[in-house]
This record gives sequence, C-alpha cells and structure tokens, in this order.
Amino acid sequence: MDPHAASAAGGIHRRLDRWLGGLENAAAVVAGGLMLVMMVLASADAILRYSLNSPIRIQAYLTENYLMLAVAVLPMAWGFRTGGYIRLNMLEPVLPRAAYVVLLRAGLLVSSAFTALMCGTGWMRFREAYEANEVHMGVIDWPVAWSWVWVPIGSGLLAARLALMAFGPAAQVNNTPESLETAAS
Repeated sequence: MDPHAASAAGGIHRRLDRWLGGLENAAAVVAGGLMLVMMVLASADAILRYSLNSPIRIQAYLTENYLMLAVAVLPMAWGFRTGGYIRLNMLEPVLPRAAYVVLLRAGLLVSSAFTALMCGTGWMRFREAYEANEVHMGVIDWPVAWSWVWVPIGSGLLAARLALMAFGPAAQVNNTPESLETAAS
C-alpha cells in the first residue's frame, strides 16, 4: 500500500473513531443520567412507602423494564473502548505479535457480527411491538416497544466499535490500558 493511501485510510479511521466516540460518550452520559433517575425514584419510593405509606406505584415497573435495560446496554461500547471488560491474554505471550494481532482482529470481527445480529434482532422486536401497539397493562398501560429501543442502540454502537477496532491500527487492536496509553501518545 502506498504511503498516501495508508495516510488517507488512517485519517478516515481517526474521523470515524472520533465520531463514534462522541456517540458512545453521549450514550454513556444518558445511561448515567438514567441511573441517577433510578436512584432518585427508588429512594423517593422507599421514603414515601415507609414514612407516608404511599409508594410510587410506577417505580418498580419503570425501573425494571425501561431504565435498568438502558443503563446496562447504552454504555457497552464506551466501556469496551475504555478497556472496561474482562480479558484473557493467555495467547499473547506465546504467539508472535503478528499472529496475535490477526487472531484479535478475527475475534473482533466475529464479535462485531454477533453484536450486529443482536442489534438487528432487537430492532425487529422493537418494530414489531411498536407496529402492534403492544402494551403491558397495569397501573399504566406500558408500551413494550420503548423498553426494547435500548437494545439496538447499545448493541449497534458496540458492533460499530468492534468493527472499527478490527480494521484499525495494530497498536489499538488490543485495547488494554497499556495499549491505550501507547496509542494516545
């Protein structure tokens, strides 16, 4: 590959990384805000339940079926990008660096494909529930679709992050804290 093409590809990768990083940061901030809402709702519910015998009736359902799911899936890509996952590096010391990078890239691509499948399945479930106007009846008729909307958003971001890392520079493929420091400098 000629140096100009490699430089252009690196520039495109950096722009995509920056753009995707912004989306991941926004999703993580939304998840953090929703976690704060969950904590306030749960605390207010407990205080009202035990002091005035008047619980917030929607709190448990809203928290369990909407907020917890969003808090779990929205920051997945941000967590992966920042190295917040469990790693098993048994092969790194025994494989040549080039073979190890190829193996990591293959793993990232397979993981990206699986996560993209999860995104597609979540989107289809959201769309089905939305088009059928599916609800869970209770104190409030809860629209089922909006509990599913978080799955395609969070898993789509993660699939994009995994694919971007798979095609990125070799120094960023193994995103351990050490390699992230090396890539930043």
